Amino acid sequence: MSKSQHYIDYFLSHRKVTNTLIGKMEKENYDYKPTPTSMSAQELALHMLQSFYQFTATAAKQTPEVLHQQGEAVDLVELAETYTNKTVKLLQSLSDQDFEEIIDLTDILGAKLPAAQVIDMAIDHEINHKGNLFVYVREMGHTDLPMFVAKG
Repeated sequence: MSKSQHYIDYFLSHRKVTNTLIGKMEKENYDYKPTPTSMSAQELALHMLQSFYQFTATAAKQTPEVLHQQGEAVDLVELAETYTNKTVKLLQSLSDQDFEEIIDLTDILGAKLPAAQVIDMAIDHEINHKGNLFVYVREMGHTDLPMFVAKG
């Protein structure tokens, strides 16, 4: 299996759950915050979707497309699908050798890292915030929740 396919499979095992959780959020709950200092549900979802996409574009040495405008009304389910598809295409564009390329992230993280490590960080970031998203969705009253990781 190629490194690209490995990362796509691993990414989707988590993103499918993220997208399921996003699908449970009603539009009237997009502004929900569990605490006054928390991101809103919409902000959290957008942060997750945008961050992974941007990390992946950086690892692929590409400039990420603007997939929506700040302040624009959004349908999070549609946007999640768009970001997921665009991220998969970026991962597909990477060869096994590309994952070894050093990416200069000194402006953001103070380090230069192999592209594979950048993608690993994106996955860890998604996992962290997916846990937050579980709390949000449960606080919205949902009890029929997916497993933490999707199979296949």
